[in-house]
Amino acid sequence: MSEPLPQRIVPFYGDDLAAVQLPDGTIFILFGRLCDNLDLVQQAQARRVQRHAVLSEGLVSLTVETPGGPQTVQCLRIDLLPLWLSGVQVTRVKESLHEQLVRYQREAAFVLWEAFKGQILIEEKAVEPAASDQGLAQLQQIAEMGRAITAMAEQQIEIQRQQQQLAERLNRAGQVVKAMRGEISDVQVRLGVLEEKLHPGAFVTETQAAEVSNVVKALAEFLTGKERAKNHYQGIFGELYRRYGVSSYKLIRVEQYESVLAFLEDWRRAGTVEPPGA
Repeated sequence: MSEPLPQRIVPFYGDDLAAVQLPDGTIFILFGRLCDNLDLVQQAQARRVQRHAVLSEGLVSLTVETPGGPQTVQCLRIDLLPLWLSGVQVTRVKESLHEQLVRYQREAAFVLWEAFKGQILIEEKAVEPAASDQGLAQLQQIAEMGRAITAMAEQQIEIQRQQQQLAERLNRAGQVVKAMRGEISDVQVRLGVLEEKLHPGAFVTETQAAEVSNVVKALAEFLTGKERAKNHYQGIFGELYRRYGVSSYKLIRVEQYESVLAFLEDWRRAGTVEPPGA
């Protein structure tokens, strides 16, 4: 019997995507967890996949390590995820999940690829590319950075929109809600500390991701005061991707969190448009 595959949990707009990687580098997403997130009946979706000539090739049973011990579960190959999601009719999910389904169709496969990309590319980087391939590799790197910048920009917009809505609700609620907010923040900090102790290799909490977003916003506004003609958000996102390999605040690992904040603060203190050490 082969060893059970370790799960990797990837945060996605408040949901958890569970995935595994085979020794050959192929990535599979746990089909049951995916159906649960979208409130779909797994058995019915599995039958639909098995009737499809292409999708049926990528639905397999794998033994996966879970908190309850090794379990054999259905998994879908990651490259087939967009094809399966495109066939999920919006009428099949609750009205409250319509927007969530669209996000899955648009971004889920990319976010999973970003989470596993680092360990996949280690062996590839060990082989020196031929001179004729270097131009293509550079173009691919530019394309990847562009996608990462776009993803972080969209997340920055969403976080600032949510924060603006929260501020408006707090203003309407008055002092009572303000006190409650303080209590909730304290609980979130305590949970974040506990999560870091239990899972030292995990990603940052929602609160920490929001803090990075706030610091990025402050830095962008500061740099805009120095040079108004330039889009400084793009420059900041590009540096975060280049230095830390992240395309989402939520994909910042716990051990990177303090370093990211320090880098952004050093940039602001330097008072220059270009990042320190550029």
